[in-house]
Amino acid sequence: MLRKVTLGLVLALAACGSARVIQRTQTGGVIELQGDRGKAMEQANSEMASHCGPGNYQITQEGEEAIGTDTYSREDTSAASQTSRSGRTTQAGSTTTGAQSTRTATAWRVHYQCANAGAPPPPPAAAAPPPGAPPAGGAAPPPPGY
Repeated sequence: MLRKVTLGLVLALAACGSARVIQRTQTGGVIELQGDRGKAMEQANSEMASHCGPGNYQITQEGEEAIGTDTYSREDTSAASQTSRSGRTTQAGSTTTGAQSTRTATAWRVHYQCANAGAPPPPPAAAAPPPGAPPAGGAAPPPPGY
């Protein structure tokens, strides 16, 4: 019974995905997806909609990005032994070898932009000219009595 529960928990965790906001500006942002990409993308869409408004964003870039490096070290120690004619085994010494490797660490990231981000503000509404002022783009009206 415990094995079934443990297996179910492992499978449930493997099917999980999450989205983490890496950067957010007024005009968009970057979200990192972890775990199941489909589930994580659902959460990312929710994050983008809450930031820009529902359906008011555009994904501009998506994919694996280098985020740093990981370094792995490994040491192996082996002992040498000798067996005498009498059958006794003695330690003759040990040897330690080591290896180190570095790789580029990557993460799946989504860059997005809010739909109206970067658009120039609308022009101000044209105000009505004060009484007696010439109309826009034209000459002053003739004085009365002509």
